[in-house]
Amino acid sequence: MKKCFISAIMALTAMAAQAQTAYNISGTASPEIKKVYLFYVEKRRSIVDSAEVKSGSFQLKGSLPQNAILAVGTSDHAALFFNDGTPLKVSLPDLTLKGSALNEKLNGYDREMTPIDDEINSIMTKARAGQFSQAQMDSVVNVYQSLSERKEARQIAIVRENLDNMIPVIYLGDLVHSLSYEQLKEFCNESRPYYNHQSMLTLIMQRDNLAKRQPGMMFTDMTIPDMDGKEHKLSEWLGKGQYVMIDFWASWCGPCRQEMPNVVANYTKYHEKGFEIIGISFDRTAEPWKKSVEQMNMKWPQLSDLGYWQSAAAGVYGINSIPASILFDGSGKIIATNLRGEKLGEKLKELYGF
Repeated sequence: MKKCFISAIMALTAMAAQAQTAYNISGTASPEIKKVYLFYVEKRRSIVDSAEVKSGSFQLKGSLPQNAILAVGTSDHAALFFNDGTPLKVSLPDLTLKGSALNEKLNGYDREMTPIDDEINSIMTKARAGQFSQAQMDSVVNVYQSLSERKEARQIAIVRENLDNMIPVIYLGDLVHSLSYEQLKEFCNESRPYYNHQSMLTLIMQRDNLAKRQPGMMFTDMTIPDMDGKEHKLSEWLGKGQYVMIDFWASWCGPCRQEMPNVVANYTKYHEKGFEIIGISFDRTAEPWKKSVEQMNMKWPQLSDLGYWQSAAAGVYGINSIPASILFDGSGKIIATNLRGEKLGEKLKELYGF
């Protein structure tokens, strides 16, 4: 985690030192729009400028970091662009813009992806409002999953179509937890023109985190206390001739708790054949951790330094989201990661033959 912290500080310093570039945006808006805003997308869409719409027209001028990702419009209707210094002419009614070749190309992609995003957002809004019956949910989930997969596939294709320009930074942030290590190495390559963009920090950290737990690597030993405060080394279990899975979880993690019955079932099925699990919790206090272990019938060894995301395990194995797991063979070599749901049972069946 120290390395991640230092990287974050360096990135913030780089942002502060970034060259400022002027923006000059003129455009037209629908009669009902009285004010237009300039959003800094990388800073949680914070508003950095605004202009009154007069006789259907508006203009914005100022300066912001070069190649900052910006959007102009309203909170729910805005056109995306890079601050590259080229004046922009924007038509908000249809979200089209004229400017540099890069921004015009990005605008085409943005308008292509908008209908998919609108469908996904509509489903989420209706689901939160309870507008779907229980009988409808399976169908709704299937539609949502299909749309999400379609969006992800197109985003990856757009990235690959634009490895020679800045456009990938627009889409890589959405894909960070979907990309494999090989894809991250491909896209987070220092030769890419967008590599040093401030939006790449999360992608680079994810690449470096995954590099710590790739199949074929031997385990990294570490010392961490159990529920009684007694310290243990992972080498007490790893490299002893049996398959061992380290399960990274926390009592406060909803998806971890949802997955736990599956983990318990597989442990019960294969433990007598030599399968072992080592639980490493990212809890902050002992009481909810211990209570959850008992409630969920987790009978395998449990370890935690109660460090939350600053847990030593997070740094050693590059864990930045949970649930997460690493499966080791008898020699202590990584053979699989993040086996959840049916994948865990399928892998253990492959290893044990039943």
